[in-house]
Amino acid sequence: MTKQNSEYYFATADEAEAAFYSAFEMGDKDLMEALLADDNVSCIHPSSTPIVGKVDVLASWDQILPTMAESVIKIDVLNRTNINGIAVHLVSEIFAESHDIDSEFSQALSTNVYILQKNGWRLMMHHASFVSDEEYTDEELLEEAEELMDYEMSQTVH
Repeated sequence: MTKQNSEYYFATADEAEAAFYSAFEMGDKDLMEALLADDNVSCIHPSSTPIVGKVDVLASWDQILPTMAESVIKIDVLNRTNINGIAVHLVSEIFAESHDIDSEFSQALSTNVYILQKNGWRLMMHHASFVSDEEYTDEELLEEAEELMDYEMSQTVH
């Protein structure tokens, strides 16, 4: 049985983020749809062009989610900012084909923007990019991420 969108309530941005990665890993289209904000939804998948609008963003996830069967996603939140009902999370994502230690994996960095609505926290924007082959220290990644988050917050919050 699937829940109606109104039955999902995420009390915090962290709860919404946990639901996002659960939906992603399990390929749960209903949860992904329930998680998206009502308006101003956008997404940039790695090596993709921007997708704007809830219908188009959900259609993009409809193509991705079925490919996630048996995949494992490990996330590490590198930074969180929460101002006036907008939360921005910088996340390191590691995708593995299975739980096998020798499994192939890839890594992406994502910026997830959540907004507080009447029905709880919802995902407004997901922007992911593959990690470069260049070597970066954690400090360098965090510094670049903070600059990106400052820029995105200046574009999002009016």
